[in-house]
Amino acid sequence: MTGPLKTDWALIRAVINTAIDSCEALEDVGYSETDREKVIDVGGRSISVQDFLVSGWTIAEDVRYQVIRERHERGEDRRYIPETSRILVAVTEACAELVSGGQDPAGGDAARRMAEWFREHFDPNIKSAIKVSDQSA
Repeated sequence: MTGPLKTDWALIRAVINTAIDSCEALEDVGYSETDREKVIDVGGRSISVQDFLVSGWTIAEDVRYQVIRERHERGEDRRYIPETSRILVAVTEACAELVSGGQDPAGGDAARRMAEWFREHFDPNIKSAIKVSDQSA
């Protein structure tokens, strides 16, 4: 029996960081709702800001379903949602609530405490618990 496949954390980090960079760039350019109808020519086609915005979340949905399809084709269907997947989704949703919250967003202190908890409690304690269990087995 083989164990679970390793995760390509570099890929996940690169994709998430790119999305964060793009969202930050959108904010930095001064985007507001009134910009949605503005249009740019891309390869001879008129594309609106709204088209780009909608594509920004639908491409992620499309890629998610592509991953699921390809996993199925490889016979790698998931029997359960890995705990790390649940952590990523929950942290991402919490961080999404911080968007447009300014330099002192509501819940900002809680988000910082959460990050600190992961670094100072989750990481070292999980590592120690697993090492101790492995040594006593």
